[in-house]
Parts: sequence; C-alpha cells; structure tokens
Amino acid sequence: MDTLLARTLHEREHELQIIIDNMPALIGCWDKELRNRFGNHAYREWFDIDPQTLPGKHITEVIGEALYQSNRPRIEAVLRGEAQVFERLIPRPHGGPPRHALTHYVPDCLGSEVRGFFVLVTDMSDVKEVEQKLRESEERYRAVLEAQTDAISRLRADGVFLYANDVYCRFFGKELSELLGQCWHPVAHPDDLPLINAKLAELSPDNPVVTIENRVYAGDGTLHWMQFINRGFFDTDGKLLEVQSVGRDVTARRQAKLALLEANEQLEQRVVERTQALRRLAVEMALAEERERREIARDLHDDLGQLLHVVRLKFDALTSHCQEGEALTLCRQLDIFLDDASSRVRSLTSQLSPPVLDQLGLLPALYWLATEMGDAYGLEVQVSSGNATCTRLEPVQASMLFRRIRELLINVARHAVTGQAHVGVVESVSEVVFVIEDSGRGFQNDSSSAGFGLASIRERMVYMGGSFEIESQPGQGSRITLRMPLSGEG
Repeated sequence: MDTLLARTLHEREHELQIIIDNMPALIGCWDKELRNRFGNHAYREWFDIDPQTLPGKHITEVIGEALYQSNRPRIEAVLRGEAQVFERLIPRPHGGPPRHALTHYVPDCLGSEVRGFFVLVTDMSDVKEVEQKLRESEERYRAVLEAQTDAISRLRADGVFLYANDVYCRFFGKELSELLGQCWHPVAHPDDLPLINAKLAELSPDNPVVTIENRVYAGDGTLHWMQFINRGFFDTDGKLLEVQSVGRDVTARRQAKLALLEANEQLEQRVVERTQALRRLAVEMALAEERERREIARDLHDDLGQLLHVVRLKFDALTSHCQEGEALTLCRQLDIFLDDASSRVRSLTSQLSPPVLDQLGLLPALYWLATEMGDAYGLEVQVSSGNATCTRLEPVQASMLFRRIRELLINVARHAVTGQAHVGVVESVSEVVFVIEDSGRGFQNDSSSAGFGLASIRERMVYMGGSFEIESQPGQGSRITLRMPLSGEG
C-alpha cells in the first residue's frame, strides 16, 4: 500500500512539474538563507540557467548582485512574512531590451515560522508596450485637441466634466481644475435651454451626432452664437456613457447672415418699388399713347375728314356742270379717289381709336377687330370667348391688350403664310388669358429669332403686371399666350 501511494504521489508531482515547467511565468522557491529549492524551466529563458542546477544556488548566483541589491528590501520584507508585489526591469541574458516584470513574493510559512518565499515573475513587456503606445496616442490626441481653435469638452452622461481643452477654458473663463469632476453648469441663454435639452434627448446609437446652434455667455459676459457638434458614446446595451462636444463661435457668420438677409430684404424692397415705378410709368405711357392716338384720330376726323367732306360738296357741284366728254371721265376718276381717301381716313380713325373699344369694351372690340383683319389683310380670324366678359379690366389694360393682339394678328397675316387665326379668351377669378393661335409656318422660339416687336410686347405685358409666352416650332404654327391679372370687381 505504501508503495502504491508513493508511486501515485510521484506521478502527481511529475504532472505538476510538467505543468509548472510549461508556464511562461518564472516560478521559484527560496529558503530563508536565500538558497534555491525549486525553479521551473522559465529560469533558462530569463537568466540562462539550467533549472536542473538551480537547487542549492544562492539568489545572487541566479539574478546577479545588482538585481539582488535592488530587490533586497522586498526580500527582507517577505522573510518577515509580508507579501510583496512590485514591477521591475530585468535585463535579458543575451542583451536586447529588458523585460518589464511583475513580481510576486509570497511567504512560505509553517505556522508562525517563515521558511522562505515563493517567487512568481510575469513578463509584462507586451502590456507595457501597449500602455506606452496608448499613452503616446492619448498625448497626440490631447495635443491635437489643444491645438484646435474649437472649444472641445467631454462629459459623462450625468453632465460631469471629463475633459475640456484650453480653448474651452479660455472662452468660458475657467481653469481646467474648476471643471474636471464638476457637473456642467448651463452657460447658454435661458431661452435656448429647451432647444438644447430637446436636441440632446435625440442622441441614440442610431443617431449618435446632433448639431445645435444656440447663444452662450462667454467668460467676460458677452453673448455669442455657438455651433456645437455633440457626439454620444454608448455601451453595448445602448446606454449613453459620454458626450463629446465641439463648439465653434459662429457669431460673425450669424451677423453676416443677418446682414445679408437685411440687405436682401432692402434689395427686394427696392426691386418692388422699382417694379411698381416701372408699372406706373408703363400705365402712364399707355395712357399717353392712347390719348395721342385719340387726338390723332380726332384730328383726322375733324380736320382731314371735314376737309374731304367740303371737297366732296365742291366736287359734286363741279360735276353737275360736266355733262360729257373728257371732263366727265376725269370727274368720275376723281370721285373714286375721293371715296377711297374718305374710306382710308375712316379706317385710320377706327384703327387709331376704335369707337367700339371705348363704348362697348375689349371683347366686342376683338370681334370688330376680327372683321377688320379680314377686310384689311384677308385674314380670317375666329374669336371664342366662352363665359369671359373682360369687364373687370382697367381701361388702360384693355387698350394695351387690344393693341398687342392686333399687332400679333398683323404678324400672322404678314409672316405666318396662312389665311386663318384664332383668338381664345378665358377668364377666371384672378386673370384673363388670351391665346392667339395659327397653323402657319411657325418659327424657332429662341432669343435669336424673337424680333423687336415680340420683345416689345413682352416688355409691355410685364410692366403691366402680366406675362407673355410663346410656343412655336418651324412648320408647326405658333401659340402665343397673354395673361393679365384682375384686381377689380366685375
């Protein structure tokens, strides 16, 4: 039985030895005379010593006098029964960068007696390298933040400051020590706080960034406009952990924007005033043109018309004395010329100031114009007005529209190579629309093909508050639309 127990114990010790020897950490045991009692295979890598020769060696023979003297206070403490944990740089046996070791000294006690101590040394070089890189990265990150012209801060979800750069501190007149660990105190304009709280409440894992533009008080008490870009950081459960805020003073931009808006408003007001002045001028010009036409028509009727009437009376008296021969033939020819002259004077008078336009209005004048176009130009014009009355047009509007429609119909007669045209009139609550159409040869509708006459019509319509549209293609006729707004009651 004792043999079996001894064999089992030996097997367990062998298994434990294999486990310990395969651990990367250095494991050893020293007695109170600092003689080695055990060391695993890691001693070969750490100190280039065969672990088989370790037992019985003094600690200075293993780690060297310099390292021993450095560790001596720790060794003395552990032999008093005080466990030790410390970090130490341990040179490599064949050169190269030293290992950064985390060392544990654990007392080996039997009752109250300290028989020695156990050693566990772990290589922390990789961890320290990562920590160093992390520190360097943080220092670079901090340097970048401090070099910014924006005010940058970082707060916990409960509003406690974790970081603020120098720009933030200077702008709000605070020392960093006054902020770190303290809860954020509102520096925003009171009227803007509801907006800020509402926008921050929108932060979520799916919406981690919100931008807020609000007013804040600087350290000197002045009011500024700031734009804050707030980024939330969340844990795996979607809980808000921190908020990083980057603030930029946009006071100058806001002032420039307000100045631009004010300038635009002033410009728009000037444009409105200028447009109104142009419309008044257009109305005055139209009225002056109409008065001139009426005076010319009146002069033709009263002066030339009356003169032709007197000539007719004198000519009739003269004709009664011519009974035959060459004199009678000449009188008959002169009679034809007198009739033609009288007819032309009446036609010019009607064209300059149609009595039907003044007496009955625009719509009857258009029907009269259709007949006149047939007699004067051989153009058959059809007018369709539906329920339109055109009675709510101002006299100056009606006169101007009549002249423009007549001008467009003359263009059709002269250039469209067609004998027919159509004038459609549609009246709504707010406007009257006139559409002049023909199926003639059409034209290319661009700035190069638009003649002075069409441009003049457009200008007059715009000055009167209306609009002018052209639809035409070569070989497809043309369609011209005149729109005039209505303001009065019928």
